[in-house]
Amino acid sequence: GHQNLTFAWSNKDRTSLIQDPTNIARLLLTTRFPRLGDPGPVLTEILEAHAPELLVPVEPLNTEDETWAAVYSFEQFLWQPAGDHKRGIGAFFSAGVSDGKANPVEYSYSLGLVGKGVVPDRPHDDFGIGWARTEFSDNFVPYLRDRLELGLDHEDAVELYYNAAVTPWLSITPSLQIISPGLNRALDSSRDFKDLDTTYIAGVRVGIRF
Repeated sequence: GHQNLTFAWSNKDRTSLIQDPTNIARLLLTTRFPRLGDPGPVLTEILEAHAPELLVPVEPLNTEDETWAAVYSFEQFLWQPAGDHKRGIGAFFSAGVSDGKANPVEYSYSLGLVGKGVVPDRPHDDFGIGWARTEFSDNFVPYLRDRLELGLDHEDAVELYYNAAVTPWLSITPSLQIISPGLNRALDSSRDFKDLDTTYIAGVRVGIRF
């Protein structure tokens, strides 16, 4: 088996997730309508009378002067036929964490089981099942999450596959992915919000060795 522990730290300035939503709104408006950045005397007078909040200068985005993340992972055979180190049933696991201030993903996990050459009369086949979860930082667009009920708490995914070695040069791998999205709602073609449901994705991969 193998184990791995990785830690990363950076003192490079990065855009922070922690922002004033009103400042973000002013930034977007100024980007879309550049005249708001330099309105001139006539437009200034109009805005002072009807929309004085648009005259508040856009502030620079908040930044983080240091960020960090850590990941631990392992993979290990749980059972192997005697004398055969290439076949067996194994497990894998990984977990990651970040400061959640510049990275929208604060926690991530994955685990699963794999089998290699353990199906009777199929010594070259392999299969697996895995689960993964992504948990988003509470600092990730909290205003929009609350006002629009977007979710963005966590996302789950499950994948199953079976790789069949049909011949020494041909393999066929059917698979199924089941995804419970972190985003609960999205705009449809009519610009109305619609709920997002669990997604099922089936596929087949064909491998040919020349």
